[in-house]
Amino acid sequence: MRLGLHRLSVAAAAVLIQAAAAEDPACRVRVIEGRAAVFASTNALREAVAWQPSGSDLAVRGELTDAPWVCVEPPENVSVWVYRELVKDGVVLADKSRVRSGAGLSFRPVGSLNKGERVEVRGSYGDWLRIKPPPDVRFWMLRDQVEPLAAMPPEDVEPSPADESMALAVTNAPVAVASNLTVVAAPPAETPVAAPPELRGFALDNTAEQGARVVLSGILDWGTVGAVTAPFCLVARQADGDTAPVCHLMAPALTYGPHIGASVVVEGTRWRVKGSSLPVVVPVSVRIVN
Repeated sequence: MRLGLHRLSVAAAAVLIQAAAAEDPACRVRVIEGRAAVFASTNALREAVAWQPSGSDLAVRGELTDAPWVCVEPPENVSVWVYRELVKDGVVLADKSRVRSGAGLSFRPVGSLNKGERVEVRGSYGDWLRIKPPPDVRFWMLRDQVEPLAAMPPEDVEPSPADESMALAVTNAPVAVASNLTVVAAPPAETPVAAPPELRGFALDNTAEQGARVVLSGILDWGTVGAVTAPFCLVARQADGDTAPVCHLMAPALTYGPHIGASVVVEGTRWRVKGSSLPVVVPVSVRIVN
């Protein structure tokens, strides 16, 4: 009889957990290994707008299925672009202002804004503003590069004694934990500095210089120099005609890739990452110098 009651209790708990999961729309997935791209479209692989390191977790829009693509909420390092003349002081000036996946008319529109809407400006590039994606813009990841995260039961529900064995099994199961925010140490009596989302997944050095604002000039080159995997590297011309790396540059490959070899002025924040002899710069703006 006790065994029958225990089985009934376990079954009831399973039903409750399934019901809670059905009521919770915030299904989440985690990047399995390496880096995974976030795309602005499911029919053009060139529309990758950002890369997420292994272990990153993202919220799913809608239902998670076995379809080739999964729609996700944009992480903080994903932005879109709008023509500068269409926005003034963060307010859209014209109806149906197109939002694009990159800074230029060659990039496909991914949404639109109406007159009077407010936007969060995150940076600029020439005649284009980098902004936070509007709520109606969709972003996608390949399903085989992510895995679902287990839904946790509500914290205020305590298991009954009859369900102790099941609670033990849940407690001992491996749980994936991913942090969306990396906090670096700051000097005493100062507020800790939060690393930008572009550096999620990197271990930062314990130094007071983290997040310093810098303006650097040099030549834009492809990245992956040293221990840090970055899209770009800023290099300086030497007296013998050769070049030497100045810093890693965490800039969107989609936007700046066509300008490899150009002289640029970069304004942004400088960070020190463990294992890297070069600093990492997260740009606020990148200006091409003729």
